[in-house]
Amino acid sequence: MRKIIGSLLIALLVGCSPIATQPPEVVSVNGVQTLNGPAIATQLNTLYNRTFSNCNNSDSQPAFLCSGVTLRVTLKDPANTYKVWDPSPQSIESGGVSFSFLRADANFGRLAWGYGNGYILYPILEAPTDKIDLDYLCSYPMDAYTWFRSEVCGPHKDYPVQSQLCQNAGVTTASQWLSVWNIAGGNPYERQCGFDIRDERNSLAGPALYQSLLAKSQLGAIGINEPNEVIIRTWTAGQPNKLPIMAFFFIAGGTDPKPLADAQYNQRDFYNATIPKIVVPIIRLTPANSATGIATFTYVAADQSVTQ
Repeated sequence: MRKIIGSLLIALLVGCSPIATQPPEVVSVNGVQTLNGPAIATQLNTLYNRTFSNCNNSDSQPAFLCSGVTLRVTLKDPANTYKVWDPSPQSIESGGVSFSFLRADANFGRLAWGYGNGYILYPILEAPTDKIDLDYLCSYPMDAYTWFRSEVCGPHKDYPVQSQLCQNAGVTTASQWLSVWNIAGGNPYERQCGFDIRDERNSLAGPALYQSLLAKSQLGAIGINEPNEVIIRTWTAGQPNKLPIMAFFFIAGGTDPKPLADAQYNQRDFYNATIPKIVVPIIRLTPANSATGIATFTYVAADQSVTQ
């Protein structure tokens, strides 16, 4: 299982690329943990361009452990009853939190809900050792309208057979998933099944995630217009120092000042909530404009609202 194998972080990745056991970009100055912004941006570009089918050449280690960019869009709660990095009341009720997984072979140019900012998680095998491991549950090649599904990674009421976990719906490959998506009529977002990437699936988890990414890439222009959706098990709120948050981000290139302002608010709010303090950098995300385009991650000192 990946949690056991994950302790062997000096093992080689596919392509003979090593995984660092402790990210070098985390430094402590006067009791404040400061993440090196330029190094984080470089690491994010590296993760985005790693198109591994799994980690450490093991199907029991899905590629999200060592590649890709796991991100979540955020919107400040007007009543300030919960922080943007904590599960929302809906996620607490459902047991799952929705993220997207961005990689060079799984591009999308628009974030969920059309939002312009959010936060990014460390891949588990490259997170600082004091962070908790989050449990990835299932992966949908496209936005799965999960708020209309009765249970985490469960079926949509209008498609009780086709929209259940993929292996239970007779789908194990990207081409099989695509054939269901392309059925004429109905709502393909609700009809799609979710690829099961839970840890307990062992050697089936890695191929399941990879087939999900392949399915998104095979959608071509349709796939670039909407993000995919990866569900992570809801974690306990109120532990910011233990969360594997790598960066806050906003979409670069627009004229609306709100995405940067929101990212700056989140950076300050997170800094003030952590004891000892943690400075998490703000990164500019420039999405790809086509399925074969390239997204980039950039650190700009002037974007930061908290510095050390």
